[in-house]
Amino acid sequence: MTLALVTGIGGQDGAWLAARLLQDGVQVIGTHRPSSTAGNWRLDELGIAAHPRLRLVALDPGDAAACRQLVADIAPDVIYHLAGQSRVADSFRDPLGSVAVNGIGTLNLLEAMRRHAPDSHFVLAASAEIFGTAPAPQDETTPPQAASPYGLSKLVAHAAIGAWRASFGLTASSAILFNHESELRDEAFVTRKISRAAARIALGREHDIALGNLDAQRDFGYAPEYMDALVAMGAREPGDDYVLATGHAASVREFATAAFAAAGIELEWSGQGLAETARDRRDGRVRVRVDPTLLRPVDAPLLVGNAHKARKLLGFAPRVGLAELTRRMVEADLARERAMQGG
Repeated sequence: MTLALVTGIGGQDGAWLAARLLQDGVQVIGTHRPSSTAGNWRLDELGIAAHPRLRLVALDPGDAAACRQLVADIAPDVIYHLAGQSRVADSFRDPLGSVAVNGIGTLNLLEAMRRHAPDSHFVLAASAEIFGTAPAPQDETTPPQAASPYGLSKLVAHAAIGAWRASFGLTASSAILFNHESELRDEAFVTRKISRAAARIALGREHDIALGNLDAQRDFGYAPEYMDALVAMGAREPGDDYVLATGHAASVREFATAAFAAAGIELEWSGQGLAETARDRRDGRVRVRVDPTLLRPVDAPLLVGNAHKARKLLGFAPRVGLAELTRRMVEADLARERAMQGG
């Protein structure tokens, strides 16, 4: 691989993936939304914003002509498609928009590759949300049954990979990503919301945090390890689908407990349902409470993956557990808060 196209380079995954590819000596063309600026704080934090082998371009994946033109112009060895609507909660507010962005955007890029770079490898960032309420653990053989508009949007994209692979012989792969977090996670995601709140509460700048479904269980991994697996997918032929997961589930409650512990705050939980709270064991103050407006209309109770195939064929071996993951996130947020407030 000498040239890679990374859509959505401004997101958590895009930034980590670009950093890994640049480290490997690959030239990277990264795309961002036309409405956003080319600069990005994640690229700055990773120290790659001004890298000589990185070029940023604007691209709307919903624009089929623009997709064809870009792929024809650069003829990438691998297309990593990470751009799209990435928040489950937002999909309930705009279901049609989510399906269009994630589904049609993928089809536009697949068609661009089929017409102008048929020897490339297409790697899609899909999601465990395609499984919805399917029994756990989920793997590549689990029948999809998306339960949210976001899950459906990712299922459209995932199915397109298989269809274009079978129909046109494209080398196309789908990474079925279970929850993967890092210091670069967007604040709109509950994991970063928790880590930032823990940091601010520890510094005395906030008092508590409101969360939704504390019982939802997710398979939390560390994003850079998952992006390493995407690089391995792009280098492997033929195209195939891979579940990327740790195989261990933790509830939102457990994630919050670990994050606050990383900030030096021991939580004590009490109550049930909407009345459940977590108090600071030192002073008895409520630090976590439930806000019913944050509950989703549909929320898969348990998503935990079986990544045996990826371990065997890609060498995927996640090592960062929940305690270490939350520690890294909280320490990064503590450093940001101190820098913003002058210590």
